[in-house]
Amino acid sequence: MSDRKLLLFSASLLMFVCSLLLPLLSVDTYCENRSVAAVFGFGSIAVLVFLLRGQAASKGRAVASGVGVALCFLAVVLNIAFILYATHLCRYMFDKLR
Repeated sequence: MSDRKLLLFSASLLMFVCSLLLPLLSVDTYCENRSVAAVFGFGSIAVLVFLLRGQAASKGRAVASGVGVALCFLAVVLNIAFILYATHLCRYMFDKLR
């Protein structure tokens, strides 16, 4: 039975890069992109659960799994930080309209 650690590592890397680029790409759309950050966060949590579930078949795959876990954790933290910052910014902008 083959393990899917390298595929999950690739998914965690993709989630991390998307989470890292989301604040840079959403210059005027912070409020609208909070839901996108939530989707990236839940996707990272799903990949994290699958990475933590099984044993890696070799040392290289175990290292890739460990790096993938770290990337998923960082992606979740980035997405939570983006959601909190965007919520604060949106409230501040809407308060200026009053």
